[in-house]
Amino acid sequence: RTQRRRRVILSLVALGLVATGGALVGARPLGVWATGFFVERSMARRLLEELPEGLHAGLCGSGSPLADPSRAGPCVVVIAGAQVYVVDVGEGAPRKLGLMGIPAARVDGIFLTHFHSDHIGGLGELLLQRWAGGSHRAPTPVYGPQGVESVVSGFNQAYALDRSYRVAHHGVDTMPPAGAGGAAQPFMLMAGSQESHVVLQRDGLVVTAFPVNHAPIFPAVGYRFDYRGRSVVVSGDTAPSPALGQAAKGADLLFHEGLQPTLVAKLRDAAVNNGKVGTAKIMADIPTYHTTPEAAARIAKDAGVRHLVFYHTIPPLLTMLLHPAFLGDAPSIFTGPITVAKDGMLFTLPGGGAKERLRELL
Repeated sequence: RTQRRRRVILSLVALGLVATGGALVGARPLGVWATGFFVERSMARRLLEELPEGLHAGLCGSGSPLADPSRAGPCVVVIAGAQVYVVDVGEGAPRKLGLMGIPAARVDGIFLTHFHSDHIGGLGELLLQRWAGGSHRAPTPVYGPQGVESVVSGFNQAYALDRSYRVAHHGVDTMPPAGAGGAAQPFMLMAGSQESHVVLQRDGLVVTAFPVNHAPIFPAVGYRFDYRGRSVVVSGDTAPSPALGQAAKGADLLFHEGLQPTLVAKLRDAAVNNGKVGTAKIMADIPTYHTTPEAAARIAKDAGVRHLVFYHTIPPLLTMLLHPAFLGDAPSIFTGPITVAKDGMLFTLPGGGAKERLRELL
């Protein structure tokens, strides 16, 4: 909404110039003024300081690997008091985070659910932006099940030359070499286990990892965030999972992935009709390790979840008119609030059990 207001202001100014016949003469100074005006307002944003005490969760990416012009890859930002954490970093998510008014420099750590490319594609960029924006002197903690060491090491290596360029250009005070990249914080997930375990406790925040069923991908987890009596659960990618249902018990917000087989079948058929054999095979395979909206609704109902939010939506939903087709029978199964996420949504769960609030930051 803020960005819309800014566009309206700029459009009105431009129209005024056109009306007075000064469009060509005034275009350059108008552009200089507009740049200064909007950059100043952007730099002055203090979203994190303005948020009420409590637990907040936002969508820095609500999409999937399939091309979607309005959605970045999967990314959930969780704010607990002064702490800021990101769950997964899909392609384009770091930029969406910045557009939402949440500086990468303020990120305290990153949690990865698994190591599919669409969940880690933006990791290098977020690590870089956090380091550059905050002049951090220690690398970013990156939490995940076994294998996270390899992922983090790979990004650190890939960005090694970039790191050296930036230190040389901006100096060690602005870009302290010791703060570059990520530091893996692995935890062990046993095959076949349904046990959850706490992976972080800090200043009243408890983060619990639980196994999910994304076979043949292993390891794969989801996360539950508990803070001052409020709770947010992020599914990651999964087929229906008993451990997820248990972890979501009584949660205020459940961010659950969703794949609608009826719509994905349309993608498969189109691929077949156009000779795209590989794409057709992928569209036939992916329903087996994702969750339908109806199944997610049953999980939310049985767990006593207060609000179900679908993210990582498959296929891309290019208009709200597709939401009913995507949801299918989910609203008749889970009668609480259901939201089909879009980038920039921020859910606020104030302390003391006050009413949840939703803002759209983009």
